[in-house]
Amino acid sequence: MAALARRHVYVFSVVPRLAQLVQEALPDVQVIDVKPEGRTAGQYKKTIFTEEIERLKEAEVLLADNNFIAEITHLLPNLKWAQGTWAGVEGLIDFFRDKPKPNFPISRMVGDSFSLLMAEYTVGRIIIHERDWFESHQNQMKSLWLHEKKIHYYRSLQDLVVGILGMGNIGKEVARCLKAFRCTVHGYSRSIPTDENRCSSVDKYWHTGELPSLLKECDYVVNIMPSTPETRGMLGGDVLKNAKEGAVLINIGRGDLISETDLIRSLDSGWLSGAILDVFAKEPLPSESPLWKHPKVEITPHTAGTSRPEDVTKTFINNYKRFCQGLPALCPIDWSIGY
Repeated sequence: MAALARRHVYVFSVVPRLAQLVQEALPDVQVIDVKPEGRTAGQYKKTIFTEEIERLKEAEVLLADNNFIAEITHLLPNLKWAQGTWAGVEGLIDFFRDKPKPNFPISRMVGDSFSLLMAEYTVGRIIIHERDWFESHQNQMKSLWLHEKKIHYYRSLQDLVVGILGMGNIGKEVARCLKAFRCTVHGYSRSIPTDENRCSSVDKYWHTGELPSLLKECDYVVNIMPSTPETRGMLGGDVLKNAKEGAVLINIGRGDLISETDLIRSLDSGWLSGAILDVFAKEPLPSESPLWKHPKVEITPHTAGTSRPEDVTKTFINNYKRFCQGLPALCPIDWSIGY
């Protein structure tokens, strides 16, 4: 640990207790907690203050929220590596699209626990939707004991075909959890996976150009795609005309997979029977958005997977040890592919 004792780690994040947990995991390292002034995880527009920049200027290793990384990296001359606290990096990709790319690696937040949170959300929302527990709760408030419709005549997960758009770490975990309930699972990826990268929980893979055929098979379509030029608007236009009767879209990837206009048209036209949405093209979702009160839409505020301090710390520590050994950081942003 002699090498570690000479190092400092700077933390610039709204994730609670993050600096404390990193310090506990690295007792021989000086952890410098630069708290973002007056900001919380729910705030999207932020301004970096001069005094915060001054405190960060000596940083060689930075653990920070992705939006902060975009705003400050060009102001930190000594930075050698930055670890983000978020899984989504499209904000960083867009920020540096027309700017010189950083000359140091920026690592994405990737971990088994984050994938599991997304899988829990997917399985939970399917069960809630199939058994209509929202209506059960409304009946409870009215003291009604009713055995009718989906409350009584529901489908089991083993009766369903679920298609997953995006077969990275998160997609594989979603597939594994669904298969544990005996779902039929289809996976969509840009290219044919190698034997090593195939997920044993996927019954059938589909690839670029086969999306309409996949949609015809699936009771639920779960989007976990990142936001890239290739994925934006992927479910737009008339492509959802191909969806299986009664199909439901679950979007836990990125909101720009389909425009709000195209999504509402798909619902109103009956191409989709419902949409369970955790992500949106604009966040927070504006109060005037018709999605809020659409009878076929269920909304959660981008919480399907969250950056829990314990999970971020684990990811950072693993990468920090590699950094100290002169090894490349795991899961660096690949600027050429957009994630």
